[in-house]
Amino acid sequence: MKLLRSLTLRMAFVIALSFMLFACATVQEQEREDKAKFGIADTNLRLGLGYLQQGRDEAALQKLKKAVDTMPEYAEAHSSIALAYIRMDKPEKAEAHYQQAVELKPDDGSIQNNYAVFLCGQGKYAEAEQHFLTAVKSRRYRTPAEALENLGVCMLQVPDLEKAETYLRKALQIDSRLPGALLQMARVSAEKKRMMSARAYLQRYQEVATLGPDGLWLGIQVETGLEDMTAVREYKSLLRQNYSDSNEMRMLLEAEARERDGASGQQ
Repeated sequence: MKLLRSLTLRMAFVIALSFMLFACATVQEQEREDKAKFGIADTNLRLGLGYLQQGRDEAALQKLKKAVDTMPEYAEAHSSIALAYIRMDKPEKAEAHYQQAVELKPDDGSIQNNYAVFLCGQGKYAEAEQHFLTAVKSRRYRTPAEALENLGVCMLQVPDLEKAETYLRKALQIDSRLPGALLQMARVSAEKKRMMSARAYLQRYQEVATLGPDGLWLGIQVETGLEDMTAVREYKSLLRQNYSDSNEMRMLLEAEARERDGASGQQ
């Protein structure tokens, strides 16, 4: 009986060991398959993004679809397909893929931010705000200031100046040299008739970036409000020199024409 029991235990041990070895082999095989799938999906993702940068939207979409077909749970691929569909003016399909991306990876701040930007562009401001805030709270998201900046800009589109100012200030508390937030704060300040504050934000902006036509036009409005005609002439000169074909230049010419008409009418 002792011999039989010993043989039985030995056989049980051998069987158990066999199962363990089989399980390990199965896990390793699955890991190899998963790694191979990820490699194929990631390659197609990178190719797709490359085509998007080149403006080859159809070719990009084909590669990105291959990435998703190979690995349906690849959140970044879904987010990238959404970008392709936005470029192709297919917002319904873009939103469907963004929704899949955030469901697959809800703690990814970059995906949340991108989806929020999309929602804001669709006029879905309340939803956009929630996704922006989710992005900001994500521990792995490295650029929360940019999400707050985007949120502030989004709130300007509502328009909700109070929320816009709150979020832009928070963005600047994280990164005091964030160009977009500085320019938008100048715009908010001008809207609220705080021209000295608007001037200060424009000056801070010019320390880190060059004013475009919209910024120069804003500068003209701000310095006109402050009655600093020397600064107004400087902004006008820069607009004429660098952005003669811009909408802002057209608005300046129209404004100057109205001033001339008004002056001649008084004579």
